[in-house]
Amino acid sequence: MDIEQAIDIIYTGLVSEKSVLVRLASFRILDIGMLDQVREALDFATKYYKGKPFVPKKIAMAMVDIEGAFIFNSGFDEEMLGKIKDIGTELQEKVMELFSE
Repeated sequence: MDIEQAIDIIYTGLVSEKSVLVRLASFRILDIGMLDQVREALDFATKYYKGKPFVPKKIAMAMVDIEGAFIFNSGFDEEMLGKIKDIGTELQEKVMELFSE
């Protein structure tokens, strides 16, 4: 994977019409494969941008309120609601690492 691929995966997985969030909201399906790709791309981007003074806007846009985007109040059973919330928290932690100095 190179950094451009990582950026595209992050954006597609979290912002686009094909994103994990759109699928959750529209179809009530958690795309684990896409989510795993986003996790891997975030880890790659974190290593790539560690110590650099900037992160591309495309990544930043995908990360805006990422934890809040994974909070659903209905449409899923309690166990799934908890899993989805945990995913949001995990991604938020990855974002904090990505944007930290």
